[in-house]
This record gives sequence, structure tokens and C-alpha cells, in this order.
Amino acid sequence: MQKTAAQNRERRQESLQTLRECFNKASIAIFTDYRGEAAGLTVKEMTDLRGKLRDQKAEFRVAKNTMIRRTLHDLGIQEADSYLQGPTAVAFGYEDPAATAKAVLDFSKEQKPNRLPQAKAAIMEGRVIDTQALEAIASLPSLEVLRMQLLGLMLAPHRQLLGMLNAPGRSMATVLDAWNTKRQEG
Repeated sequence: MQKTAAQNRERRQESLQTLRECFNKASIAIFTDYRGEAAGLTVKEMTDLRGKLRDQKAEFRVAKNTMIRRTLHDLGIQEADSYLQGPTAVAFGYEDPAATAKAVLDFSKEQKPNRLPQAKAAIMEGRVIDTQALEAIASLPSLEVLRMQLLGLMLAPHRQLLGMLNAPGRSMATVLDAWNTKRQEG
């Protein structure tokens, strides 16, 4: 049974809507080449990558360049057109952009000899960023680590103040203890 033109059009509209929702929800969208020059990612490798991305609250979707381009144009982003050549899959990161970028790039480095998926570019906060900027983002600490570092910086002055406030009391206690020891000896 062949699909009618109306069914194909409806399916395309659903795909566009899904892509639009993914781009709207994502904090980062990384365009990748998942096939490369020779053999592309195997089903097992693709499943492994999707699992690693799922751990980072991200997903990996294969889509046609025309669908991606059309969605981006609807969202007012035209600068990505030059990166939409050849087979494309998009890693959508929904929480921590650095963790998503790190997961994709680390997975690519683990895949020898083909190094797939190969990052082409990314969209973050409505701007297209190249692979160098993507690598810089991936090298940042995760959002959780940054929060802990910030909390540590915020608590450091309070700890110092508490130490200074306790110092005279400690000094007085030491003097009284020494006086009491001397009195008991003498």
C-alpha cells in the first residue's frame, strides 16, 4: 500500500514540529556527521552514544538537512546553512550545554579510527558556533561543579569571619588553661 501525498505531507509537518520543539527546548544543538568518509556509526555505536547523551539529559536525532534548514529558518537562524551538508544528526542538549558537548566530543574521540560522530557546528542561544568554540565549551566544568565552586566561594568569607570571631575566645581559653595549670602546680 503506497502512501498518499497527503500522508507524506502530514508526516513531514509532524517531523518539522518535532524538530522545532527540540530546537526551542534545547540549550545547545550540535550538528554532526555520523557517516564519515567510509563506514558510519554502527547501530551499537549509535545506541551507546544515545545512552551517554540520555545521561546528560540530551538526545541524538538523525534528520534531513532540508528539514533542519527549514526549521532553523522558521526560528530566524540562517547562518547554519553552510554546515548542513552531507548526512546530519543533531545532538540536542536540554540542560547543561558543556556536558552535552563533552559527551559528543569524548564519544567521537573514543571511536577509532573513524572518529564519529564528527561535530560540524552548534547552535547555542540562537547563535551558530564553530567547532573550536564547541571544544572550548566542552572543556568547561559541568554546571554542578560550577555551582559547588560558587558556593565554596560564597562561604569562604563567612568561614574566615567565624574563625576571626572565635580566635579571641580560643586565646582566652588557652590563657585561662595555662593559669589554671600553673596554679595547680604551685
